[in-house]
Amino acid sequence: MTASTKPYDESRPLDLISMGRVAVDFYAEQIGSALEDAQSLSMYLGGCPANISVGASRLGLKAAILSRVGTDDMGVFLRNTLIKEGVDTSQLVDDNKHLTALVILGVNPPDRFPLIFYRENCADMQIKVEDIHADLFRTSKAYLFSGTCLSTPEMQETTHFAIKTARENGCAVILDIDYRPVLWKLTEPGDGESRFQVAPEVSAEVQRVLADCDLIVGTEEEILCAGGGEDLGLALDAIRTLSDAPIVQKRGEEGCVVFDKQCDQPIESDAFPVEVLNVLGAGDSFMAGFLRGWLRGESWEDCGKFANANGALVVSRHGCAPAMASFRELEFFMDNYRKNPEILVGKELELLHREPVLGLPANEPMTILAFDHRVQFEQSCDELGIDYSTISAFKSLVYDGFRLARDHAPTTAILVDPIYGKDVLRLATPERVPIGLPIEASGQHPIRWIKDSPLYHQILERPADYFIKVLWKYHSDMSVDEKAHQMSMLKNLSNTADLLERRLMLELIIPDAYPHSGVALSDCMTEVYRREIFPYWWKVAGVTDADDWAIATSTMESCDPDCRIIILGKDAHMDSFAEVFRVAKSSKHATGFAIGRTIFWQAWLDYAKGELDAACVPDTIAERYKMLIDCWKNA
Repeated sequence: MTASTKPYDESRPLDLISMGRVAVDFYAEQIGSALEDAQSLSMYLGGCPANISVGASRLGLKAAILSRVGTDDMGVFLRNTLIKEGVDTSQLVDDNKHLTALVILGVNPPDRFPLIFYRENCADMQIKVEDIHADLFRTSKAYLFSGTCLSTPEMQETTHFAIKTARENGCAVILDIDYRPVLWKLTEPGDGESRFQVAPEVSAEVQRVLADCDLIVGTEEEILCAGGGEDLGLALDAIRTLSDAPIVQKRGEEGCVVFDKQCDQPIESDAFPVEVLNVLGAGDSFMAGFLRGWLRGESWEDCGKFANANGALVVSRHGCAPAMASFRELEFFMDNYRKNPEILVGKELELLHREPVLGLPANEPMTILAFDHRVQFEQSCDELGIDYSTISAFKSLVYDGFRLARDHAPTTAILVDPIYGKDVLRLATPERVPIGLPIEASGQHPIRWIKDSPLYHQILERPADYFIKVLWKYHSDMSVDEKAHQMSMLKNLSNTADLLERRLMLELIIPDAYPHSGVALSDCMTEVYRREIFPYWWKVAGVTDADDWAIATSTMESCDPDCRIIILGKDAHMDSFAEVFRVAKSSKHATGFAIGRTIFWQAWLDYAKGELDAACVPDTIAERYKMLIDCWKNA
């Protein structure tokens, strides 16, 4: 194994500053279609340095982005995405005079990936010298910039100043050549697909910075650009006359080669050839993987191995930033790639990728106020002879109570229906409240969906950060036909949620006609897992028997150790939850509750009968909600 060079201070808390393009990518969802025939587009974060920041963060590095975004909605989307991914955005400037850059891309594997850059005078090309702060560079191991940063005179000045600042403050300098002829105005504006064109003026600009670089990374075409020739050997020699930095050549499915002046021979690493879906962003994932090794002092062989594997994962997926792997996922892929030829379509890798895409269920308490009930309210209205509109008015008051108690726990959320809770959703969505919506028709067994339209479209039309809750009745002793229907509907829902990257909360209800026990819960869970259905959360009734609970949670431990349980209430008396919560918290899988009628039902009855004034409802809800939160905390 050949040691990599470490031209950085290992003690610094920040691993990487990435400077340059931060844009919104719109990827065509119709694979193989001409771009002009695309019917729908997925919106992702894009831009070489932004993608690298996300990839590095997912692999466990501490990354910061140095760039600009517009104050438009697309700029807000990029900032929010970077924050969600754990990237430091303190140096991401809001620019109110320029729009955020956009890119539209087509996916036609294996070798057609048309893209159009909408970058005329865009925000991320307005980075100024005054945006470069020496304090940041003093805390970072490395600074990365892309070749596009050199494509305009204004950005050349800023980039040279940033390089100077990095070197003066002991920060290693990394060049991702990232040569896009269209961004240098060498091709027609719509020709974003071209990757190489001989251009002495571009080579000259790149060569001006080579002497200050500690690591240079590019494809063969990009190395030709940096070297100013059309022969790889001559280009490498030309670069060597200007820089002693190691040069990394990306070679796609053939892996990579490191040319280190300290080594007698070029260094190759294990390659991971896969069937290509989309090459766009492969270089960014490669760089993120390489830096995970380089900034942790790994050998050149391991740096290249991380890079090759990370690139292989991303080219097999739609999009770039959302396709990036966690380090746990990357290790699993590298360890099993040669043992399992079907690894890319296996459930294990899919579940591991859920971690960086959806995040793992939090271990801190998730205390959910659940008022998605419908049929219970309707029956009550019928009995009292009042109009159903009273339900909507009451649910708005319940939400006001939630607001009063929201700061009483680290993670509070609501479960509310889209029928009587429309006004609540209108208020809660812009307030960034975590929201779950039921997908099932109320009071129906066997299960039916809340709407008659295709399930895919029902979920697609909901905001992406909402989670899906399904109340699903099941027991292993049900009839064969009943079980088949219930499981078929759940499998369809699970597949759709996975496809649309939505979190699924499975509320497992054992019907009253069947025994409720730890064994019954375990049997139901086992059957669900055997169908390769993996809920993000289980929502189940708590028990007071520790042995029963251990049986149920052991199934999760063996089938999906990352999954968590939310305790439901079933209109139980407030006093009963102390023991239920105590037993629940004996397992690491229990992470909170989703309780409703225990909190609001008496208030509803009093309100519906005219015995409780509307102004008093929120305080009543808040008080009882906080009592349950405290009960969970103290269990």
